[in-house]
Amino acid sequence: MGKKAQERKRRLRNGEIPTNSFSDIAFLLIIYFLVATTLVKVKTITAEMPTGEKNAQSQSDKTPTINLRAGDIHFNDKKVDIEELNNKLAELDLPAKDPSKRVILLESVQGTPYQDYFQALATISAHGGVVALVEEE
Repeated sequence: MGKKAQERKRRLRNGEIPTNSFSDIAFLLIIYFLVATTLVKVKTITAEMPTGEKNAQSQSDKTPTINLRAGDIHFNDKKVDIEELNNKLAELDLPAKDPSKRVILLESVQGTPYQDYFQALATISAHGGVVALVEEE
């Protein structure tokens, strides 16, 4: 047996773990994760939220309301689809109005699919509306 083989046997008997190749393995893992990872840009929307203070002048019975119920969209108590909602909000010409007049109430019942909620929120924001969320107590 050569000197190197004897030294190796002695180390293994003493309980030493050979760590010579750990840096190579770590480098290969880093390269693997860099190649295998995909970078996905998350789609987001920008929504302006009201302050939450009650103001009798800014909120009236004429405030447009969107209700999300069991997969259906209701705009001012009339059932509409997302295209009709787009048209109704476009008719309101919200960007031209005072910010206190751009409030749209968004109500949803428990169990509303997130996709419906997100789609309604994105539609309101796209037309310059300010979203006011209605929560049940």
